[in-house]
Amino acid sequence: MTMLYVITQEQCPNCPAAKAVVEEALAGTGIPVRIVDLKEMDSDFEFTLLEHQVFIAATPSIIIEDNGSLRLLSSGAVPTTEEVRNAVGVE
Repeated sequence: MTMLYVITQEQCPNCPAAKAVVEEALAGTGIPVRIVDLKEMDSDFEFTLLEHQVFIAATPSIIIEDNGSLRLLSSGAVPTTEEVRNAVGVE
């Protein structure tokens, strides 16, 4: 199963745009999106990120989970809808 995480924080100027791009890119695909506030991140999720060597250096960060494997799609920048769709294999 594929899922996207959008890591945000309150004062991030690019976070609203990143959320909008991800929602637009995945509309109608059935791929779930979870918005995670960096300052309120669950410790279990933090541990999972460390296990997969995914490090959040900047927000917004977009992480793809695919069959239990995590990888960073973007960090500190807003990807295009095409980049998001291509990363999850949606035409």
